[in-house]
Amino acid sequence: MQCAAKGLKSRRSGEMRKSLFRCSLAAGTALLVWGASVPLNAQGQQVMVIQGGTLIDGLGGAPVANSVIVVEGNRITAVGAAGDINVPNNAQIIDATGKFVLPGLVDAKANYNWQYGEAFIHYGVTSAMISGPRHDQGIAERDAINHGVFEGPRLYQTVIGIAGPGDEPYDGSFTYGDTDRIPTSSENAVELVRMAREGGADFITFTDGDGPPELFEAAVRDTLAAGVGVVFRSMGPGTRASEVCEMGDGIVYIHTGNVGVQLARDDAAEKWAGYVRLPPDAYSDMDPAKVAPMVEKLVGCNAYLEPDLIATARSFPTSWARMGVDARRVFEDPNLTAYYPEQSIQELYDNLRPAEDWNPPEQLAMRRLGFQNQMVFLKAFIAAGGKIVAASDITQSAPGLGLHEEMWVFHEDAGLTPMQAIQSATKWVAEGFKIDDIGSVEEGKLADILIVNADPLQDLMNLRDINMVIKDGKVQDRSYDPSYAAHMFSVTFTEDDGPILDQGWADGLKRATYRPNIYATRGEPGIPGVPNHYAHPTPGLEGIFPVTLIQGTPTTEITLNGFNFVQRSVVYVNGDPVPTRVISREEIKFDMPANMLAQAGTKEIVVKNPQPVLQARWGDTSNTALLLVPFSFTTQWSMGKY
Repeated sequence: MQCAAKGLKSRRSGEMRKSLFRCSLAAGTALLVWGASVPLNAQGQQVMVIQGGTLIDGLGGAPVANSVIVVEGNRITAVGAAGDINVPNNAQIIDATGKFVLPGLVDAKANYNWQYGEAFIHYGVTSAMISGPRHDQGIAERDAINHGVFEGPRLYQTVIGIAGPGDEPYDGSFTYGDTDRIPTSSENAVELVRMAREGGADFITFTDGDGPPELFEAAVRDTLAAGVGVVFRSMGPGTRASEVCEMGDGIVYIHTGNVGVQLARDDAAEKWAGYVRLPPDAYSDMDPAKVAPMVEKLVGCNAYLEPDLIATARSFPTSWARMGVDARRVFEDPNLTAYYPEQSIQELYDNLRPAEDWNPPEQLAMRRLGFQNQMVFLKAFIAAGGKIVAASDITQSAPGLGLHEEMWVFHEDAGLTPMQAIQSATKWVAEGFKIDDIGSVEEGKLADILIVNADPLQDLMNLRDINMVIKDGKVQDRSYDPSYAAHMFSVTFTEDDGPILDQGWADGLKRATYRPNIYATRGEPGIPGVPNHYAHPTPGLEGIFPVTLIQGTPTTEITLNGFNFVQRSVVYVNGDPVPTRVISREEIKFDMPANMLAQAGTKEIVVKNPQPVLQARWGDTSNTALLLVPFSFTTQWSMGKY
């Protein structure tokens, strides 16, 4: 039996390590039947046949008993009942007799971080929609997974988000590497979404509704006309679900677009007018008479509602206590906890506490009523033909398992049938995000397939009894590698941010120590106005440009912006000093050596001032800036320009 390498290296040790080769299927239960060599078709592609299982293809029709699925390379080329499909000679055979075959699961909102990848695959989640923008880092991770550098689900990226300006005037300025961009006009919003699409975004996220509908409408329509998916976190206060519905059909509404506010009784409308938070509080004042008109409107514009119930209504679903037990079992595997950040685990456990722990009695009653009314609305929406999509919305749920839990809440609390719940995490997500290659087992689709041991239509919990996960036409190793290589694109084991980390620390340092008028006119030797004394202040970083350089770039000059730079400040990259030029107290330039750009990954950059420092409690070292170095095969999006 063949097994694939799980990773390239561990940044925890800082050195290249040969990955462990493991087979995830025990010899006594293996389903794979291998020939003496890998079977190929005439085009030289591997040929796989999955036969004998009951097919639940994601389209919502009756299951197909004794099915046959032919996969050539990474595409499904034939699907049907045995006897109707020709099985190629010498194909690799997967005998699924007595088992159930489904599309790989698709997470509609993963809030992805590096440590989730193996767990997603373990639980059959073969694709994830990253609607929280992650700029170039998202593309770097997406393409690294697609090229087999490390294991993980397909990552569909929004790259940047289109945000609202709020009530304050906005001049269009931004910091390089910002994940959100605020349009200055309707025309500018169109320019931004076109820039993102041309640069490699798989869909476009409008990250909030903190602006008037007319600011977003043209950009939404332009994106839909291009055949690209639109995701709108239309929480308000300026733009919510009803307004977005009028912008176009087939949009995904994160957190249901805060529709609860627009269902409030007239006498409570003012009370909730400014509500933009996640819990379903506004539904507590729901007017039953407003439900049917809202349902009719949203179904009429083919809205895909994303309730994110585990995140927004945490502790109120019926099976919440069981979910806490199940989540803890995820981290019983020492190979997973070998790299999974303890802080992230504890944050998850905190989210799983019962509502009584963090709500006073009056608020608890109000929120429980809000959740109950939200279920009334969702049931009416589904009964009218509406579609909802399942999302883990991590970190409120365990990676991979969280999608199953959301599907169960849909089934148990919102009334979806098991078939509808399956579609909420397969076909409906693909439709809503306009990703045609995934979400169903059909001819021409990517070969992302889940095989389970028992019928999920009889009991949705059977969907967790996974026998095999196939992604891109390859059987996946569902075990965990303690040296999982995905960490190469993250700066620490707990953070997934950038390009400037610890900005709050830097803000505090600046308030406490930076005096812009001191030394402004003094004539010290060297750089005018830049200190060169016995003791110096602690440096702080506020910006870096460029923020991204592709692997293999020659030695390149980088600019750092910040404060408290002195004549003897030195830049360190991953702990090594590099040639540094202090331009002023607020600007440094340094040469990023070609040998450091030869290796892909995140480069950690700090500035050190010579000892002794003026205020020892702040230390001699700045906060960290990140330089992203994607692999040379990576789709080049901004590469530091935007």
